[in-house]
Amino acid sequence: MGDTVIFLSAYRTTTFTKSKNPFTRKEDLLELLKKHHITYTLYKSKIISPEGILSLDTEYDDVSQISSFTFNPVNEKKSVDDFDELINSTGACIKLLHAHSLLADPCYFQIEQIWGLQSFVVYIDDDVFQIDPIAFALNGSIIIAYEIINLKTGKPLDKDDTSLKMRNWNLRKIKGYKYFEDESISESARTIPELIYRNLSDFFSELVGKKFVPDDYWYVHDTLVLSNRIKNVEEYFCGLLGLNKLPTALENVSTTANYEFYLQDGASVVVRYRRDDIDTALYNAIVFESIKLCIYLFQIVNAEETKDLNNVMRNDLYLENLFFAPKVPAETSNLLRCIYQSQSYQHRKEATKLKISYMTTENEVRKNRNTILLNVLLYIASLLGAISTLDALDTRLNIPFEISIIAVVLFFGLFGVIWGIIEYRHNKRF
Repeated sequence: MGDTVIFLSAYRTTTFTKSKNPFTRKEDLLELLKKHHITYTLYKSKIISPEGILSLDTEYDDVSQISSFTFNPVNEKKSVDDFDELINSTGACIKLLHAHSLLADPCYFQIEQIWGLQSFVVYIDDDVFQIDPIAFALNGSIIIAYEIINLKTGKPLDKDDTSLKMRNWNLRKIKGYKYFEDESISESARTIPELIYRNLSDFFSELVGKKFVPDDYWYVHDTLVLSNRIKNVEEYFCGLLGLNKLPTALENVSTTANYEFYLQDGASVVVRYRRDDIDTALYNAIVFESIKLCIYLFQIVNAEETKDLNNVMRNDLYLENLFFAPKVPAETSNLLRCIYQSQSYQHRKEATKLKISYMTTENEVRKNRNTILLNVLLYIASLLGAISTLDALDTRLNIPFEISIIAVVLFFGLFGVIWGIIEYRHNKRF
């Protein structure tokens, strides 16, 4: 068995454009699945496909660490045998759910939905490649994972076919793409993960009648390499990332003898895995990579927030809290520690702290300005009140009105200038 290379991307939509037409018609879900080449979607223990709907019952044995899955048709007129093809296509979904149940605390890292996507062909330069994708939502981010097969050789890309600088398949633009049932090639200049994300975004938009259209989004990419042919992991990482020296010391996250898992920013490598049990290493690694991407992406989005201080602070606390997930095995704890100690995470953490300090100062200045405005209004009201009493002084104490108003104006003017100078010095910013 050769190498396995999985390309992953995490996308998070940050802004939506609201439709001005309130009478848009929602399309049928099953028709939308066909239109967007989605084989099935798993949502709230229901597998929904163009062929029908299955309920998925899951039981997990904590002692033996075995997950059992039972499929039942929602429509009583159909039997499980009618869904053999659909059940067989959910193999990756079931393995992903099992790995997630072993490695993640659902209170902290929750898979909200899974989409089984049809394979398709892309054209890059003069080569043709088959893309086998799957996508799922983790903590509000869409995780896209796919394998690339060279149709000329019939073999998937191996450890030597990718690098983050010269051959970064997550960033390479395609010339066109085609699903196997299509008769013609659709032209496109997008990247492979962007093409998949846009397809899912259009699906969501049409599902709600195009009332909300995704407008802006953030993303991060990653490459996962599984190979027993890597002798020197650090040397391979340097070649993969295009670096002379790794920014973070390598540490084997795995606590079992089944595989070794090493991570860096932008890539992860699995070595010395059991050839007869590659699925365990593969899907555990996908869960690890998804957690890493989800954390990095959420931190990037929060670091770019510039309007709502409370939202930034709340997100920062939420992010810090993820590293204290209590119900996770030792290897997931090792993963979270490595992510937390990475240079990129610490760099963005310091940047977020600096931004919070700046935004706090901005809020204080804004509050001071509002306070100054209120004081000015009170000052004017006091001046007008003082002027209104001058008639009484003229009538009862025979103090001329002209002298009184001059005295009042001079008094308020003098102390107003003094107060203004003090406030200016207090709020002066360099």
